[in-house]
Amino acid sequence: MKAHLLTTAALLTTGATSALAEAHAGGAMGFALADDGATLVTMADIAAPGEVETVALSTSVRAIAYRPVTGDLLGFADGMIVSIDPATGEVTDLGATFAEDAAIGADGAVAFDFNNAIDAVRAVGSDGANLVYFPDGFGDGDERANQVMRFTDAAYGAGDANEGTSPMVFANAYTNAVSGATASETAQYALDAETDSLVTLANNDGTLGTVGPVTVDGAEADLSALGGFDILSMAEGENEGYAILQMEGAETAGLYMIDLQTGAATMLADLGMGGISGFAVAPAM
Repeated sequence: MKAHLLTTAALLTTGATSALAEAHAGGAMGFALADDGATLVTMADIAAPGEVETVALSTSVRAIAYRPVTGDLLGFADGMIVSIDPATGEVTDLGATFAEDAAIGADGAVAFDFNNAIDAVRAVGSDGANLVYFPDGFGDGDERANQVMRFTDAAYGAGDANEGTSPMVFANAYTNAVSGATASETAQYALDAETDSLVTLANNDGTLGTVGPVTVDGAEADLSALGGFDILSMAEGENEGYAILQMEGAETAGLYMIDLQTGAATMLADLGMGGISGFAVAPAM
């Protein structure tokens, strides 16, 4: 089913249009979750985010991630790692084994993205849980293959501006998500709705480091834990941050570019809908 999300009142400004056209020069598409993870929303072209295809998922999922090595779309559901067919909405359980402590609270958001240096996906809960799924075949015989394991919970490091604050991470993204190959190195960023900040996340160590407050037009944002975040990488070292953000009290979410050096957000479009619970970008197919 095709849906037109933008209204006349939500048309892009000239500045946002220019920014989106420039950012989109390489060609990209986006995926988002709506209706509490029951619906997959596909933007065939993120330069035209108001026109989308929607499909009902055969099983609701809590988060989605693009896997650069294979080009597949994966999802996180309670007790399952799944693959998703964007065309049909068919969700397939990959049969992963979860360690006894590898769980994220039933309430709250799940951040989910692939570390393209090792081809494994990290899931971080807004409750601080820090999990990794090692795909089937991981490491050519590695005993962790097709398992989900828990590592040190996410927390701000000593001396950080937000030290002592309990984070509410709702989205994460890795740099150098280049399609078709692993990367030589990656860095992980995340969005925290408790501190309204862009942060770094030190993988299994769980340490969060504040990059800066998320700002829009110079004003600090008040983020809800709805939306998502991903990084588009056409080549190593070419990393563009995109996010779907819904501000506290707002009824609709927007598509933004995120400056990974500062946390400054540039609004590209009002999506005309809210309640997004996951987001992934990928090179156009």
